[in-house]
Amino acid sequence: MFALVLALLPATDDGRFVVVPAAGEPVTGRLATLTPDFTARVGATDLKDALSVRRVGRPVPPLPTGPQLVTANGDRIPGAFVGGDRDALRFAAAFVGTDSEKAWLVPLSAAAVLWTADTPADTPPDPARYAWTAGNKNRDVVRFRNGDTARGVIGIVSDAASPTFRLRPDQGEPRDVPAADVGAVVFNPLLARPRKPKGPFVRVVLTDGTRLALVNTTVANGGLKGETTFGQKVEFPLTELVALDVFQTKAVYLSDIKPAKADHVAFLGVTWPWQADRTARGLPLRLALADGGESTFDKGIGTHPKTTLTYDLGGKYKRFEALVGLDPERGRGPVVVRVRVDGKEQAVPGLAELLAGKQVPVRLDVTGAKELVLEIDFGPGGGVRGDVNWGDARLVE
Repeated sequence: MFALVLALLPATDDGRFVVVPAAGEPVTGRLATLTPDFTARVGATDLKDALSVRRVGRPVPPLPTGPQLVTANGDRIPGAFVGGDRDALRFAAAFVGTDSEKAWLVPLSAAAVLWTADTPADTPPDPARYAWTAGNKNRDVVRFRNGDTARGVIGIVSDAASPTFRLRPDQGEPRDVPAADVGAVVFNPLLARPRKPKGPFVRVVLTDGTRLALVNTTVANGGLKGETTFGQKVEFPLTELVALDVFQTKAVYLSDIKPAKADHVAFLGVTWPWQADRTARGLPLRLALADGGESTFDKGIGTHPKTTLTYDLGGKYKRFEALVGLDPERGRGPVVVRVRVDGKEQAVPGLAELLAGKQVPVRLDVTGAKELVLEIDFGPGGGVRGDVNWGDARLVE
């Protein structure tokens, strides 16, 4: 149902949100409160077990491309590096303010990548795929602004007049490097400690592209409060919020589970296997909107003809939902898409002949069902430019 709501939302940002609960229909209105047990009050309506919140008329922005911190658990926070010490870096999140007095103290074990310059246009979303870190397993890697790289151990000079790193390279003598000369630092992945919460948590997306996991999240008096997985308390006005998704409650995303079976048939000898939370080519999941804009989906699956994915449901879920469309860049279509529940093909208007620029909302009752099958088949053009994205594809208990 959430996908359907997205497809029908008006194009004007008027300060309202659409809230999707685990049971019942979505409600659109002013978000008055959200409690730690994810009960949302929208206008005068209370919704238990809220799963998603989206700002009306505001597409979800792309991943940030400027200076930013990427944490080990996937947070992406635009801002500025302002210093640190041997155990932590100091980072001024842009949505909080770049004043160093407001800087966060982030443990180095929680950091994956620190960008101190804009990211190059060809930078993949997954740091593990950075070409300039290929083969790195147990070292920090520094990328200088001139494109050179060095591997070794990176530290932070705590008493420097301006933000400065101390590099102990694998070859050569240790030296201090001003942050102004550095484009990015990828921290040793073996020392990273992803801090995924054991219980329910939320991921928020802000207007500047910030992605942030939070626990102990509440909404009241026009603002949101929470705490990052590395212990930083956060507060911001709802005017900054674009999206909020609740995890580890009653929704399971297809990208977080493995299909029982994945079949791929080559076209002219080439196959493009499905990918989790990325397109079939490893790029961010995007779908074109009716008004000409685009929305980015942090959760979902990327597929390409011909692919058949089979999921065991075990009778545990009540509905399946997603927003399906051809990739704005790599999808021209048409492509044939089918969804089967316990062997029966489901009638979803627009899905059997998926066309470029069209998003098809899928909402299916799967109560008691044992099996879900997604089939992406060749269209008239075979597999050429047939990338199909399934935004926010999920099963709801």
